[in-house]
Amino acid sequence: MKEQQLICSHCGEILTEETMWEFGGEIMCEHCFNEQTIECDCCHERIWQDDNCGDEDTPLCGACYDYYYTHCERCGRLILRDNACYEEDDDYPYCNDCYERINSDMIKSYSYKPEPIFYGSGNLFYGVELEIDKGGEYNDNAEILLDVANSNGEHIYCKHDGSINNGFEMVSHPMTLDYHINQMNWLDVFNKAVSMGYRSHQTDTCGLHIHVSRSAFGKNALEQENVIARIVYFTELH
Repeated sequence: MKEQQLICSHCGEILTEETMWEFGGEIMCEHCFNEQTIECDCCHERIWQDDNCGDEDTPLCGACYDYYYTHCERCGRLILRDNACYEEDDDYPYCNDCYERINSDMIKSYSYKPEPIFYGSGNLFYGVELEIDKGGEYNDNAEILLDVANSNGEHIYCKHDGSINNGFEMVSHPMTLDYHINQMNWLDVFNKAVSMGYRSHQTDTCGLHIHVSRSAFGKNALEQENVIARIVYFTELH
């Protein structure tokens, strides 16, 4: 019976029993074995390069990554879970550098959600999210707009939004309609944003989102859901 020839499954090199390496049911030459597999930095088990859940400096199998490591939500850096930083009411992990940058930045992360401040009297409040683009995602620009909007109170904050190419979104605290129209200096904010090169409706990336307080729609969850359903039906119908 003819002896079966040993061939590297990756490069096709003819091998002997002395020069062959075997992993994951495949026969390889030493070069391909070292190219295609790597040792987990934690448990030292051999894994395929494509299954590396860490990075080039810290290769990890899936189990060790899940148990010991995570990635920074902002920069993607591999970090130990014990060293990850979290914002209040935010489950996203950050490395220390990004965490410090987020807290000092005028443009907060997308998940940023401060304690709401209510302006005006009544039970019907509106929160506005206005996306602006084309002027740059610059903290200095955001600080200028914040100075205008928050000259008489903490009215708005700014956040990163991945759907915007070169800008950010301005988010208001909840206000009554009367407060939005008669006391919030939106026109000053808009004029300043336009003068800095920002646009909103003249882009294909921006949206305007308005949040409405649920409590204004009824005394309990069932009443509120019924009113919301009628609003959705009316909007879809027309």
